[in-house]
Amino acid sequence: MASANGSYCGVCEAQDVVKAAAFWCPECNEGICTSCEKHHRALRGTRKHEITSMDDYKQIPPIIAIINQYCSEHDKKYQLYCSQHEQLCCPLCITTNHKKCDLKCDLLAIDEVVKTARNSTLFEIMEQNLKEMKNNIDRIVEDLRQNLEIIKHQRQEFQKVIKEMRAKINIHLDKLEQEIQQDLQAAEQKVMSQINRFVQKVSDHEKTIDELQNNIAATKRFATDLQTFFGGKMFEAKIQEEEKFMTSLIEDSGLQQIHLQCKLDNKMSDILSMTKIGEISVTTKRQRSP
Repeated sequence: MASANGSYCGVCEAQDVVKAAAFWCPECNEGICTSCEKHHRALRGTRKHEITSMDDYKQIPPIIAIINQYCSEHDKKYQLYCSQHEQLCCPLCITTNHKKCDLKCDLLAIDEVVKTARNSTLFEIMEQNLKEMKNNIDRIVEDLRQNLEIIKHQRQEFQKVIKEMRAKINIHLDKLEQEIQQDLQAAEQKVMSQINRFVQKVSDHEKTIDELQNNIAATKRFATDLQTFFGGKMFEAKIQEEEKFMTSLIEDSGLQQIHLQCKLDNKMSDILSMTKIGEISVTTKRQRSP
């Protein structure tokens, strides 16, 4: 019996011999050693199988590699693709699960369907969408980082104003200055924490996009036509999820530019009547859309 991960030759294992697999046959769904590969190419029943090296096979994303030629329910080779249900079908699938599907319109021959899968515009569209989403995320992250610098500069400017006012009055302001400095620091920390959480959220999705880009590239290069075709459907669904996230970003308040404001008390002229130096507040302004 072939090993689960294909690291060993399935033919040799059937003979109680352990040999490392150098090739992978998606048709047989098992690894093949160098010696057995020669027989594999020579036998009438397997000579047309498109085998690949184990190094190339290991580059296929796991979610794509599990797509094989045989129906897991009936152990029959897939022959048709049901466009209505978006499912691969073996002969028994058709008689059990797709009786009402139109043989002319819904059930298509796999050999015909997968011919153009590798070069279909679907992958180009998905890759372009991922590229655009990543560019948008880069711009968003950069804007948020610039916002942090603006906040830092605003804090420094307000501190300067506070210090200058503090220098004009007597020791009575020591306590009040300490209170507003604490408010200012608290506001900055609150805003920085909010923005950093948002940056982390966006960065996590950037990692997801990177993984999708790598998986799509590896699939196009190393996966079988069947795996490429059906994997495209899977990738498309995941990309739609990321597109929904990008849409939500535009409406999310996290994209609004945050500012600190400092309003000095109007009673500064009458210093002894003061109860506080000023107030710290946070304002937001909608940032440009990605």
